[in-house]
Amino acid sequence: MRNIGVEPRINREALVLSYQLINDFSKQKLNSKKITFFVTALLAKDMSDLLKQIATDGHEVGCHYFYHDLMFKQSNLEINRNLELAKNAIFQATDIEPVVFRAPTFSIPRERRDIFSEVEKHFKLDSSYVLDLGKFTKEQYFQESPFTLEHLIEIPIVPKSFFSRKLKMKSGGTYFRFFSKKMIEEVMLYNVELGFAPLVYLHPYDYLQNREFWVSINDFIGARKLKYLIKYFRQIQWVGIGNRSVFPKLNYLLDNFEHQGPMSLLLDEQ
Repeated sequence: MRNIGVEPRINREALVLSYQLINDFSKQKLNSKKITFFVTALLAKDMSDLLKQIATDGHEVGCHYFYHDLMFKQSNLEINRNLELAKNAIFQATDIEPVVFRAPTFSIPRERRDIFSEVEKHFKLDSSYVLDLGKFTKEQYFQESPFTLEHLIEIPIVPKSFFSRKLKMKSGGTYFRFFSKKMIEEVMLYNVELGFAPLVYLHPYDYLQNREFWVSINDFIGARKLKYLIKYFRQIQWVGIGNRSVFPKLNYLLDNFEHQGPMSLLLDEQ
């Protein structure tokens, strides 16, 4: 909501419901293997009870920054401060220090690789970097930060190209809902072939089915900018298409891929 000039609000009921659904799924379909939940400091402060429950249930709570802001638009000084505040907020809620980080909307592009040095000050593992292998090779990426940092392990997101490279598809989020289970499987197999961990990432609004996170038009009108009002209609992209397909697709993928557990387990493999 900060993107439309409105102070963020927590939808407590929707978040509790989303956690219940995914936690039940982990018990029934993942052989009780745990999941990593990337959360913002805003959530840690306003719903510390939910974070405590997540940690008590044995899941990992990772950091997703302070607000859901685009990091590349901020200075390193501001980024470092926000990371410190976010990490502390999660620790206060869970009594466990988070060791993994993911930037909101994967907002650390190649031209702002300096941000990873700030992330390294606070976390052991990051999963924010999107590798466009149509622009640079795997070897070229590996010669640069964050892969050359001494104290930070990078687990990148690696899209696969479809339709003559016009679509660069990730195995999560909107892509997970919009496209077929076979295409998602292809993206994950592509990652395996290249030696990367195949990652599925989902937001609570990706699998809730009754538009629980829908934002009222009054909030957009209050922003008094046409570009913000357009986003009101774009909400259908995030909360209205393909949500009912998420759990069936997860079930399909679990026939071919074994869930690894929390992301911090990847630290043991490095």
